[in-house]
Amino acid sequence: MDRLTRNSIIISVALFILLIVSLAWNNYELRPRVWQLDEVLDEDPVLSNYPYDFRVLVFLNGIVTLSSPNGGGEAPIQPFLIKTDPALADKTAESAEMAAAERHFREIEMRAIQLMLAQPDVDSVLWSLDRAWYHRHRVPLTN
Repeated sequence: MDRLTRNSIIISVALFILLIVSLAWNNYELRPRVWQLDEVLDEDPVLSNYPYDFRVLVFLNGIVTLSSPNGGGEAPIQPFLIKTDPALADKTAESAEMAAAERHFREIEMRAIQLMLAQPDVDSVLWSLDRAWYHRHRVPLTN
């Protein structure tokens, strides 16, 4: 290998490494927006103390799709509530305890919506049923 080729390779490698380092320097801007929005949910103290982790599935044209054990009414919420709070297992769907747990869940959902809508590039939020949660926790998914 002649001297010119060797020097060209060395300079190219050095410039490539410099490019990688400069891109990694401010990596927040390079991460997908979905990950950034997930961090907003993770950093919220109210949501982080709830037994379900809401996740951003898709962010497209200002619309965020969040995972939910209820899926915006696609599945009944009682099996989820019973799994997260075993004290509700012997309560009916109309009981005061179940109503309070469902009300608390709705407040948590609204908190997730508010956090997403507080982002400047988010216009609306959609829900998607988290079927994987039901599968992982061996809870039958019935409509």
